[in-house]
Amino acid sequence: MRKSLFLFSVICFVVLNIVCTKPIADKPQSLPESIAPTPDSTAPTTEAVGKTIIYIIKKGAHYCDPNPLTFTSKSKISFTAVFDSSCIYQTVDPANQNDINKLYGFSDCNTQHLENSARVGWRWSKDSLRIFGFVHNNGEMLYKEITTVHIDSVINCSITCLDTKYKFNVNGKILRLPRHCSGTYSRYRLYPYFGGDEVAPQDIKIQITEL
Repeated sequence: MRKSLFLFSVICFVVLNIVCTKPIADKPQSLPESIAPTPDSTAPTTEAVGKTIIYIIKKGAHYCDPNPLTFTSKSKISFTAVFDSSCIYQTVDPANQNDINKLYGFSDCNTQHLENSARVGWRWSKDSLRIFGFVHNNGEMLYKEITTVHIDSVINCSITCLDTKYKFNVNGKILRLPRHCSGTYSRYRLYPYFGGDEVAPQDIKIQITEL
């Protein structure tokens, strides 16, 4: 009887040890905000230049469609943008009206964009479409208004990587914000994104052409 109990205890110990030491599968990691997968996402490419694309942020979403993963190593990107009347919006919480949405830009410094990146930002507030320079600088979010623009007008934009600064040019108005690194990197592009805290209150359409 004792021998049977001992054998049963050994078997239980071995089974429990196997179960308890079985490796746990890694949890999937989420992609950065502006390269979240969408039905129209494509395999990574190096350039997406010269083609006019209408990006749509659906009602109830943050991300735009299409939202491909593309890269550039250029130290300057230039593009035009057109906002139509769908970009006039009212947030549910009035305090969120001052949140800055993102238009276009890139990651930097061989890091995720929430660590280092430069983008043109925008929002509708005080009856105007306001354009911003918007960066993550070593994890710190910095932004400043550049100008106001008209709905349905063609807006000329560029972002240039300097040694210690990003130079923003919007319709000839210049803004410089700090850059954490220097040199040339392969950067992934960042596409239109709504928010902030809230999702898009309606379908929002933005036309962008990278030059």
